[in-house]
Amino acid sequence: MPSSLSHNQRGVLAIVGCMASYTVNDVLVKQILRTYPVGEVIFVRGAIAMLLIGAVALALGHRKEIGAALSPLLTARSVFDGLSTAAFITALAHMPLANVAAVLQIGPLLITVLSVVLFREAVGWRRWIAIGIGFVGALLVIKPMPSSFDVWALIAAASALAAALREISNRRIGRGVPVMVIAFWGAVGIMMFGTVFAVTEDWRMFESGDLAQLFVASVFVGIAIYLMALGFRDVDLSVVAPFRYTYLITSAVGGYFVFAELPDGWTVFGALLIVGSGIYTLHREAVRRRKLTAEATTAA
Repeated sequence: MPSSLSHNQRGVLAIVGCMASYTVNDVLVKQILRTYPVGEVIFVRGAIAMLLIGAVALALGHRKEIGAALSPLLTARSVFDGLSTAAFITALAHMPLANVAAVLQIGPLLITVLSVVLFREAVGWRRWIAIGIGFVGALLVIKPMPSSFDVWALIAAASALAAALREISNRRIGRGVPVMVIAFWGAVGIMMFGTVFAVTEDWRMFESGDLAQLFVASVFVGIAIYLMALGFRDVDLSVVAPFRYTYLITSAVGGYFVFAELPDGWTVFGALLIVGSGIYTLHREAVRRRKLTAEATTAA
């Protein structure tokens, strides 16, 4: 990123690029899923990503850190990364891309809830109402009625939950572990989860063209991982984080032009509720942090 950009401007551009990169990956993977089993796609893409990220980590001189950094916390993060990816790709194989994207946006709300449950973080009534509205939006996408219930949307919600647990684990790992090392072990976790499907699937050799497509998808995943780490480094979270919701736009565009998919009205309305509640929750968190900072300054 140009040095003339502020930290927040750099963060916004990185997150928008990250969401676009994820969308390119999702479109390529969804096409591959028409021909190959879910578990095999997860395993092969995970293996390619592991090799690519591992090569970059070695080039950056992180050979010692790759083994030394492995800890129970990093292991847990890798497991959650594998769970999230396996659930996401499973849902992606059976749902329109825009619908999967909408369900995944409950992730930030889940992080807030888990912060209360796991760390007893204080959350005011305004944020609880916002969280409730966000989950109502998720229900509109999932449609928990017998006539229109979508079990795959629940799988997407499980992906969002695993991703929230991954992000909480990631925050506790600390800056001492290089981003590429964390990403490497995440790719290992993803690859290992692909093997779980092997007992029920009929795996076969990839055609060269399909393997090349999956390689390109892995490259875009690697770019997205890097831009995500860059985007949230030394920035105001309340300014940068809402731009994660551009994924809803890019996935809707990708789903329409590649797969001729259009989300229904309830999905769009539910997505708007999720986005609105997520942005308001971030706003209230920013207000809380400013208040705590002001109190600490006054006390000093």
